[in-house]
Amino acid sequence: MVKTELVIYCEINGIMSTCLQGFTTGRSCLTNLLETFEAWTRMLEERYGIDVIFLDFRKAFDSVSHKKLIMESMKS
Repeated sequence: MVKTELVIYCEINGIMSTCLQGFTTGRSCLTNLLETFEAWTRMLEERYGIDVIFLDFRKAFDSVSHKKLIMESMKS
């Protein structure tokens, strides 16, 4: 409920970037992939080079002790 209200507030007030995907209204991981593919295709057609770096943060967050992370955040 809080997430929904926060997203609505941010959308109404133009706070969120239009580049955000996945949890905003009408946008998903699929639209993100399609927009990225479209941009890369356009760049290649215009003879630009493309460098892509993929980062997987999932494992980094999986290795962090959630208990310690919560305790550290409460100290601040």
